[in-house]
Amino acid sequence: MVQVLLLGGHGKVALHMTRILASHSHKIVSIIRNPDHAKEIQDLYPPNPSLIKPVVASIEETDVEGAKELMKDIDWVVWSAGAGGKGGVERTKAVDEDAAKRFITAAISSASVKKFLMVSASISRRSPASYWDDADQNTFDKGWKAIGDYCAAKLAADEFLFDESRKAVESGERKGKGWVDICLRPGTLSDVPATGKVDLGKSKVAGSVPREDVAAVGVELLEKENGGGLWVDLIAGEESIAAAVDRVVAGRITSRE
Repeated sequence: MVQVLLLGGHGKVALHMTRILASHSHKIVSIIRNPDHAKEIQDLYPPNPSLIKPVVASIEETDVEGAKELMKDIDWVVWSAGAGGKGGVERTKAVDEDAAKRFITAAISSASVKKFLMVSASISRRSPASYWDDADQNTFDKGWKAIGDYCAAKLAADEFLFDESRKAVESGERKGKGWVDICLRPGTLSDVPATGKVDLGKSKVAGSVPREDVAAVGVELLEKENGGGLWVDLIAGEESIAAAVDRVVAGRITSRE
């Protein structure tokens, strides 16, 4: 049975992911800041609530050693946390960049952890993708103008995950020991019902996607044997989630340029 550490457990994507993971018989340790949310999370999968363990902790205040303690006996780590625009620029950097980097460092150095899934954003990149059109360029520019501090923090964390993973896999402590790092990068998030149909891989940025579909794609990616080093963009589309993930993983399709 796989054990998953889910960071940012009360976020909307994380709530969907918790339910899906539990329905697949995975055990989830859900990190939350507010103890009032514990019962809601515990009740996400009525057939077997024991699969879900809410843990109250401050991601922002947890150092690398503290993060490693949370990762004892954990197989997969999912970062779905964020400042959520609360606390201004300083807190955005403290959570979305600095805390993310500490948990990435801890995961790479934790022997039990084999996979790290970062839930990011498709506009988290240094420049527009070569395959985007004018509408995508406009969305990218508007996004950076509106929430540039968030984009910069997410980009720094995304690049750190990729770079540190490559070092660890190619010549460091993870060489020959198995490590999969995945950066899932949805477009605009919506709360409309899931469709199970997506545009995955090198997708457009001028589009939206239901949060429940983001969660389902994340779980599908985690359950694949490969996929390490991929930046996977995501919006709503016409391809089934299973087929889209199979295509992206088999073809090593990445939006990172």
